[in-house]
Amino acid sequence: MRPTILLVSLLLLLALRAAGQSTSAVPPTKRVYLHSVVGVALPGVSSLNTELSNAGFLPLSGAYLLRGAGLYTVFPKARLATLVTFMSYSGTDTEANRSSWVRGSTAGASLGIVLGRTDRIQCIPYAGLAYAWFGTRVSKVAPASTTFSGYLTGPTNQQSLTREQVVGNVGLQVSKTGLGQSSLGQKLLLGLRAGYLFPLNTPNWETNAVSLSGGPGVNPGGTYLSLVLGSAL
Repeated sequence: MRPTILLVSLLLLLALRAAGQSTSAVPPTKRVYLHSVVGVALPGVSSLNTELSNAGFLPLSGAYLLRGAGLYTVFPKARLATLVTFMSYSGTDTEANRSSWVRGSTAGASLGIVLGRTDRIQCIPYAGLAYAWFGTRVSKVAPASTTFSGYLTGPTNQQSLTREQVVGNVGLQVSKTGLGQSSLGQKLLLGLRAGYLFPLNTPNWETNAVSLSGGPGVNPGGTYLSLVLGSAL
């Protein structure tokens, strides 16, 4: 979590400095922004990787391409913001006759505080809740047969594990509104978002709807850093 704290602190200092230098007035009514995000996710899978390595499977990577979308609403008079976002990452690693695939997704909402007194530079620290889906498929041997029917009737060569849980979400968004002088450009938004997702419960792992007790802990969210591109509605 330390890299996230450093990123959030740096973004906060830069945003407060920019906001203090700007003279743009805060709009009197709320504004809604539809946005997309793309960046990097660093889930916490070290305990799971230990179990996979001990069983002879290929460990999962520590970083994945993150993408998603959502909307957030700024209430200038109350100096509050609500953020609703869906984010997802996935990836596949292969090594000799072993492979590992993973997908993680989160959907949630957060409440933020709008710092500064300008609409051009937005600085929004936020906190909230999200629901996370996490799944992995790992294989350590090649299929006994490469024909479709032979694969189905051959020995099992792949393990599938899934997990769903509630996570907390804390972070900071720093963004600039109004890109260019055109009417469209004035609606656009560009920013950075850094945060940390952390587990709030410890559910069992599942495979084919069967619960597995005693599995390793995993943080399906972890640290994330993303570029935010959006437009006011």
